[in-house]
Amino acid sequence: MDVEGDVGFFYQLYGRLYHLIGQEARCFDNHKILPFLLYIENTIAIGLDGVYEYRYRCVGNVESRWCNGFDMGVHADSEVHNIVGRAVADTNYSALRQWMVGSVLSGDFSRLSEMLTWFAREDKILRQVFPDLRYRKMMFMRLIGNRQTAKKMLWADLAFNWRDKRGYSIPDTIAGQLRSSFPSIGEEERALLKKAAQILDTIRTERLDTYTVIEQNDEHTLTLFHGDGSVFRDVFFPQPMPENVQSRYLAAQLVTYNNKTYINGSAVWLNEETLPVWNGETIWNAILRKEQDAAKQAYFTTSFGNRMCLYDDLYTVPEDPEEAYYADMGIHFDEPNIFDFFGGRPNGRVIYIK
Repeated sequence: MDVEGDVGFFYQLYGRLYHLIGQEARCFDNHKILPFLLYIENTIAIGLDGVYEYRYRCVGNVESRWCNGFDMGVHADSEVHNIVGRAVADTNYSALRQWMVGSVLSGDFSRLSEMLTWFAREDKILRQVFPDLRYRKMMFMRLIGNRQTAKKMLWADLAFNWRDKRGYSIPDTIAGQLRSSFPSIGEEERALLKKAAQILDTIRTERLDTYTVIEQNDEHTLTLFHGDGSVFRDVFFPQPMPENVQSRYLAAQLVTYNNKTYINGSAVWLNEETLPVWNGETIWNAILRKEQDAAKQAYFTTSFGNRMCLYDDLYTVPEDPEEAYYADMGIHFDEPNIFDFFGGRPNGRVIYIK
């Protein structure tokens, strides 16, 4: 990522925040500034963190929580809000957004994968709304046997296959944000954002499962057969292939991007003894059940002091369409909200806020 165009801006922003908390904070810690700058950068570039900040109560208000961590006064909290607001409103260039769009439009799957796995691995807001990852880690480790490779496969899985409680993957959510309004950008960049969103819409994924090689087209492409009868042709295999792979068994994640199918991350060659032990549907159903059971045992306190089960936050959506619509914007009818100023909830009439 070329960040040269952003360095001066974020250095000044860092200086302003450093100066403010140095004067106002009762517990000064400059190491907390950089993660907050990354959140601001994300907000300026794409607003991805904001989607999950509103969608999940366990995240809370990132800005307020950051201020509370310094135990600053109300005036200082307000000044932080103003600094962030001006930074978002006044900036029309984003190296992060350029990198994201360039990765999608490149036609290079390795660049696309690198970008998406970076978010899955490094984005602290996303990490808060992921499920308990112990069970996926154990599964990848048992299959791979190499800790570093297992981690890479985990991040690849989350980057393409994890879906939030609304059913959207990370590529889906990024595509939606690229279609959002960026009033300060030019028409040329807006057209590129739209094109990138359209490409992200076409991505199709297959989580880790087993396949039989029915044809080796050349040294880097295979035709794979899945047990449900699906056939994947011209699958690009990034690793060196052993000899005589015809009819051999392979465990891999697949991604179709720009009408081409790729092995996502590493792949594992299986022998006939291992294959009967692996049942993709059974294994994944067990993992998802364990993740949900773990969430049912965890609780957190919302910004308004309500104790809430993590399962309800990570996996459930209000049944009432009106309530669900507002909940996705961080407006919850069981806690103080903007409608309290107007005498309560809007009585069955959804006021669509744009």
